[in-house]
Amino acid sequence: MAKIVLSDSAISKLEIPISKRDFTATFIGFTGLQLYLRWAKSSVQPQSLDKLGRKASTVFNWRFRYQKPNTKQRTSVSLGYYPEIDIEAVQVEHNRLSNLLREGRDPQLVLLEEKVRAKNVQSLVDGFTRRSSVNNVFMRFKEDWPLTGGSDRAFRNYELSYEKYILPAWNARDMKSIAPREWDEFVLNLANIEGKKGAAEAVHKTMRRLYSYAVEKDILASNPLFGRKAVLPNIATSPDESYLESEDVHKLLNELSAQDCPSWLELLINLMLRVGVRSEEWTRVKLGWFNFQKMRIEHPPESMKNGKKAWTHLPENVIKMVLTHLEELKAQYGELDKEMYLFHVPGEPFIQVKRDYFSRNVKYLQGWLMFTPKMFRKTISTHLQEKGAPTEVLRAIRNQTLSKGVGKHYEFGDLFQLKKTWVERWQDILEEVKADPSALISDKESHLNDELASKVSDIFG
Repeated sequence: MAKIVLSDSAISKLEIPISKRDFTATFIGFTGLQLYLRWAKSSVQPQSLDKLGRKASTVFNWRFRYQKPNTKQRTSVSLGYYPEIDIEAVQVEHNRLSNLLREGRDPQLVLLEEKVRAKNVQSLVDGFTRRSSVNNVFMRFKEDWPLTGGSDRAFRNYELSYEKYILPAWNARDMKSIAPREWDEFVLNLANIEGKKGAAEAVHKTMRRLYSYAVEKDILASNPLFGRKAVLPNIATSPDESYLESEDVHKLLNELSAQDCPSWLELLINLMLRVGVRSEEWTRVKLGWFNFQKMRIEHPPESMKNGKKAWTHLPENVIKMVLTHLEELKAQYGELDKEMYLFHVPGEPFIQVKRDYFSRNVKYLQGWLMFTPKMFRKTISTHLQEKGAPTEVLRAIRNQTLSKGVGKHYEFGDLFQLKKTWVERWQDILEEVKADPSALISDKESHLNDELASKVSDIFG
């Protein structure tokens, strides 16, 4: 495989060797960029030249070869043909795909998404006029939603799933033409290939609701997803994956700092493990929300999933971590502004990262310890519940809406004080488990006696 300078003159000298059907060239300073040469008609090796000096029936195909972030499998994607795609254009595309890889994103999937999105741009106009198209049904559903008596929050959840996942892939499709198997493949790909199980469930729920609405309005005769509340068993999360056990917490506390992990991600993991809050809510936190004197973050209502104001208590050990991070930001930007995001697009402190930013980055630590951002909130709740924390306090720690009944009688300030007490207690518990990997094992759990444990050890070595 030849390695040459990326220039028109160097490319003009490339030839497919005699008796060969193809030839691949790579370029100095452009890792992964290839130019694949083949005969347009393999049975003929033409001698005539075109106006660019190329053999007339030689096809020049740009490719980007790389290693998939998750599977480490080698693969390649086509970037078009030379000279239709010139050197300047292919350099820009090479830089873009290389940046995607550095972010942990698969260029093949990104290009596929862009292709689907571009294909649907033309069909978007038709999607507004065809009565049974996905897009038209959703627009009518949106108009009629106030008549259902449903909450704004419920509709917003439908809308988020629709805009992010359904619209790019299905907007102008006729709902009558979507086969159940085709829909299953779409949802399972989202759940098991892209690793977005929660999003897959939400998307499935949204489409079931759209089908039901279409039937109610006599747009469709039947709902192909009727009775299928769960997507498929493949998506279900097993109980063992729902929270971190005692030994996992011990491992995380003692080994996280030794991982190949950027400082912002280490801070995020510590924040979620120690004080909770959803990962997507951390994407919205601005520096001006910190009230260090009162040791808390004051979240405005519009930033919260439940639309209610919330305060997140920050114990002293957590404040020290945050201040270390802020010192790094100050060293980087020279001056801090209250409108800066705590976590932001690299080099752009006033631009918020996408909602799935943390999920995508946390994946790269799963070779060391399997966890997801959602597990941290479940871990806190599960272990504090074992210690006797009231249900409403646990919901408050997770920044969830309080359940109906007695929980509604908590005053905001009183509930925050209870929440603060249990968050502080959780810090002490974490210190215990950091020293002892069995510190979080409850008395309610079963324990094999030493004699039988010894026999098990002898049998299995």
